[in-house]
Amino acid sequence: MLGTLLAFVALSLSAETLQQFDAKLIDELSALDPGAVDIWNHANGARAAGQHDVAMKLYADVYQRIPKFVHALRRQAGEELAIGRRDLALQHSREAVGIERSAENLARLAESLIVVKDGKPASADIDEAKKLATESVQKKPSDGYPHSVLAQVAMLSNDFDTFKRETERLEILEPKAMQTHMARVNVAASEGDWTEAFAALERAHGLGLPDEDYNRVRKNLQSEVPVYIRWRKPAMLALVIWFGGFALLLLAGAVLSGVALRAARKPPQQLSQNATGLSLAMRRIYSAVLFLSCTFYYISIPIVIMLVLAAGGGIIYACFALGRIPIKLVLGVVVIVGVTVVSMIKSLVVRRDDEEPGLRLDLSKHPRLRALLEEVAKRIGTRTVDHVYLTPGTDVAVMQRGKGRRERALILGIAALDGMKIRPLKAVLGHEYGHFTNKDTAGGAFALSVRGSLHAAAYGLATGGAAAWYNPAWLFVNGFHRLFLRISEGASRLQEVLADRWAAFAYGADAFEAGLRHVVERSVRFNAHIGATLNEVVKQKLPLANLYTYRPAQNAKEDDLAKAVDEALNRKGSAYDSHPPAAERFAIIRALPNRMRRVEPDDEAAAWSLFNDPVELQHAMTTQVRANVAANYGVSIAGADRQNA
Repeated sequence: MLGTLLAFVALSLSAETLQQFDAKLIDELSALDPGAVDIWNHANGARAAGQHDVAMKLYADVYQRIPKFVHALRRQAGEELAIGRRDLALQHSREAVGIERSAENLARLAESLIVVKDGKPASADIDEAKKLATESVQKKPSDGYPHSVLAQVAMLSNDFDTFKRETERLEILEPKAMQTHMARVNVAASEGDWTEAFAALERAHGLGLPDEDYNRVRKNLQSEVPVYIRWRKPAMLALVIWFGGFALLLLAGAVLSGVALRAARKPPQQLSQNATGLSLAMRRIYSAVLFLSCTFYYISIPIVIMLVLAAGGGIIYACFALGRIPIKLVLGVVVIVGVTVVSMIKSLVVRRDDEEPGLRLDLSKHPRLRALLEEVAKRIGTRTVDHVYLTPGTDVAVMQRGKGRRERALILGIAALDGMKIRPLKAVLGHEYGHFTNKDTAGGAFALSVRGSLHAAAYGLATGGAAAWYNPAWLFVNGFHRLFLRISEGASRLQEVLADRWAAFAYGADAFEAGLRHVVERSVRFNAHIGATLNEVVKQKLPLANLYTYRPAQNAKEDDLAKAVDEALNRKGSAYDSHPPAAERFAIIRALPNRMRRVEPDDEAAAWSLFNDPVELQHAMTTQVRANVAANYGVSIAGADRQNA
C-alpha cells in the first residue's frame, strides 16, 4: 500500500512551523546584511506563490551577496528541485552540506536524491538518502522536516516499520501539516484500519490537499477496502448518532429555555455587569448550541435524502420482487422521491435578499431625531445607527445589513409614535442600542441561512405534494423547525432581557416600562384600526390618503380594545416566543438597582415633535399600505383625495 500513495506525501511542513523557522533565519540574515532581508522576503513570497523560478534567482542573489548564509543556497536547491532541475538541486545541496553539515542541509540533499521527475530513484540514491536523512534526524530529533524526509525515504524503500515510526513522530511534531496526515493514510491503509485511513485523508484535505489528489487517493482507498467492510455498520451507526444528536439538541433547547431566563432574572449591581456572570455564560452556551444546531441541519440533509431514496427504492424493489407492479404506486413513489430530493437540494442554495426593510428616512431633514439617536447611542456607549427605515406598523427593531453587515439600521414603525413621549421613546431606543452593544445583531448568518433553507424546503415539499407523514423529509423539516425555533427563540428571549437592562439603567425602569407598554398597546389598537379602515374603504371603494387619521364608521369597541391590550400585556409565555411576555419583562427590570433619574427638558414632549413633517410621512406610509394591499390581494385603493388627512 505504501507505493500506491507515494506521490502524495510531500516534504513541506505546516505554515506555522515555516513561519517560526523563517523568523530565525531573518534574524540571522539581518545580523549579516540588513540590506539583503528584502530580497530574502521577496524570494519567500515568490516561493509561497509557486513562482519557483523567480524564487530560485532571488535566493541565488542572497547567497552570492552573503556566502556565509548557507540557508539561501539550500533554499535555491529546493526551488531548483521544484522546477525539475534535479541536477542543479543535487549540486547545490551537496555544496550546502559541504559548507555546513546541518540537519536542514542533510535533509535537503536526501530530498534531492529521492525526488525524480519520472519513475523511481536509483537504489544507490535511496540508500544514500536514507543515511543522510537518518543523520539529519539524529542531529535535530525535534525538527519535523528531517522526519518528513526520512518517512519519504522509508516509503520508497518499503521500510514500513521506519515509515510508521516517523509518521508517529510527525504527528507529535507537525500535527497541522497536511503531509503528516497523508502519511497516516498510508500507515492506516497498510494495517487495514480503513476508518482511520479515510479520516486521515479528510484531515489532509482540510489542511490543503488539492481536490484532484484527494479524489485520486480516495478512489484508491475505496478500491482497496473489502466489500464486507465497506458497508458494515456505518449506516446504522450514522442513524443512531443522528437520532441521538436530534434528541440531545431537543433536550438542550428545553433546558436552556428555562435556565436562561432564571439567569437573566438575577439583577446586576451596576451597568458594567449588564451581560456578565451567568447571563454571559448562558449567551455563550446558547451561541454554541445554536451553532451545533445549524451544523446538525446541514449534516442531516444528505442523510434525509438517502433515507428518502432508500425508502422509495425499497418500495419499488419490493414491488418488482413480488412480481406485481402497481403502476400508480410506482409513479407516485417516483414523483414524491423526485420532489423531495429536488426540494432538499434547492433549499441548500437559498439566497437571502438584502432589500431595504422600509422607507429610508433622510435624517438631514430631521435634525432633532438625528440628535436624539446620537444622544441615546452615547448614553448606551455604542455607535449610532447609519440609517432609519420607516414602516407603517408599530415595529421597533435594529439590524445590521449590507455588505459585511456593517450598516446599522433602525426600523421604526410610525404607528408606534402616536401618543408616545420622548423619554419612553429614548428608553425603547436604548433597548435597541443595547442589542448593538451586546453584539446581538452581529453575525447570525449561519442561523439565518438555516431558517431560509428550512422555509424553502417546506415550501418545496408542500407545493410538490410531498408534505406527508410518510415522507421522512417532511417529518425532518417539521420536527427540526420546531427544534430550531425552540433554541433560536430561547436565545432571542435572553437577548431581549439583557437589552432591557441597558434601557433601564440609562433611562430608568419606569421609562422603559412606559415605552414598552405604549408599543404593546399601540400594536393592538393599530391592528384593530387598520383592519376596520381597510375593510371600510375596500367595501365602499373610498379613497385613503392618511391611514393614521382616517376614522372608520365602525371601529372596535373600547371595552374590547382595553381587554385585548390587557391580554397582550399579561399573556403567558411560550417556548417558541422570540420575546418574553411583557409582564415578565416588567418584573425583571423593576428588580434592577435604582438609578437617579436624569431629567431632560424634552422628556414630556411628543415623539412626533422630532420629525419636521409627520403628516407627509403618514401619507408616504399610507401609500406603502395601499401598494401592499394591491400586491397581496389584488385590490386597488385610491389615494389622491387627502381631505381626511
